[in-house]
Amino acid sequence: MKKVFYNLSRIIELSDNDSEFIKLMVATFITEMSSDLDALAVAVLEENRANVHSYAQKMKPSLELFGLKGHHMALKLETWGEGQDEKDIHEDFMYLHQELEETLIQLRRDF
Repeated sequence: MKKVFYNLSRIIELSDNDSEFIKLMVATFITEMSSDLDALAVAVLEENRANVHSYAQKMKPSLELFGLKGHHMALKLETWGEGQDEKDIHEDFMYLHQELEETLIQLRRDF
């Protein structure tokens, strides 16, 4: 059995278990996260701090809402983007990228 990366309990609670709302939230997450992840990848490769900060900050609440551990990595990326730290962020990005790619596959399969 494969590990499930996402957790919909917060969305279920917020929506009072409204299945149409849950499906809409999942569809929106898939669309938004796919494009944001691509843009974040470009920003990380280019070491564009402003864009890393912006995309990580934008993604973080949704990652947390879907119960993904990657929201901690998004916070690290966001912090790196607003500072001058010479820390290598590629490992943090790769963790987030891998978790999010697996989550998107699972959500597409499950919904």
